Amino acid sequence: MSNTRRILKRRSAADNIAKVTGTMETISAVRYRRYFNQWQEGRAFYDALAQLAYLVVSAEQPIDHPLMKPPASKTQAVLVIGSDRGLCGAYNNDLYRQIDTHVKMAKRFGRELLFYAKGRKVVGYLEHHGIRPVRVFDEFAEIPTVEQTRTIADEFTQHYLAGQIGRLGVVYNRFFSAASQKVQTLTVLPVAELIDDLTTRATVIWPWELNFEDFMLMPSAAEIFEGLSRMIIRTSILDCFMEAAVSEHLSRVVCMRNATDNAEEMIKELSKDYNRARQAQITVELLDIVSGVEAMK
Repeated sequence: MSNTRRILKRRSAADNIAKVTGTMETISAVRYRRYFNQWQEGRAFYDALAQLAYLVVSAEQPIDHPLMKPPASKTQAVLVIGSDRGLCGAYNNDLYRQIDTHVKMAKRFGRELLFYAKGRKVVGYLEHHGIRPVRVFDEFAEIPTVEQTRTIADEFTQHYLAGQIGRLGVVYNRFFSAASQKVQTLTVLPVAELIDDLTTRATVIWPWELNFEDFMLMPSAAEIFEGLSRMIIRTSILDCFMEAAVSEHLSRVVCMRNATDNAEEMIKELSKDYNRARQAQITVELLDIVSGVEAMK
């Protein structure tokens, strides 16, 4: 009897786990689809922005702008975008390895790192290693609004123009497709490196496909670049948050689906064990009854 009770308790626990993981999978699947649609809808604008930036910086007259040239500062700002919750596989662990790489390289080359963090998991990892983030972005859940993105981007731009930081890198899980996500550090400042990354993304821009001299710009390219560069910085930072959220929920969907499948498989095995134990118990009870009847004769 005790054996069957123990099996029933284990089966009940596995059933509860399956319900929780199934619910979490459904919630993350809904959020993944919503964020993925937003990300996909912005691809056309993102590619158009990349083409415009390529045209401007590939002009015969080079653009002399402070955002194109890194200042002499040896301080680098690193914005790490992680998750508030776990149960998403290696999503945060890959970010931790990237953080460790930045710390090691900074020590090797005598650089100072200023960490900015999004997500309680990242904050906890940094503080565990004695690193206090300069700022934690906890005023929004997963993706900032346009105004919040503008504030974040303009703050980093001002620090860069003032020479307080020499580079700005964003560590996040980049979303390529449903089958491919990878942690990378996107260099946002100086803008020259960001434009190089933009022009090699989904829509490849060949040097002979578009030519700056084929267009007449009013005002001049240098004047256009002032507003264009700030728009690129804001859009890129927002896109990093978007891709990080898409990757996080996709990773959680996969993990919770595997957990649910494992729990359901465990329930099946425990049900078989229960049936065997119950059958054995019934057999023993029948033998006891038969033995008692025989003894009464």
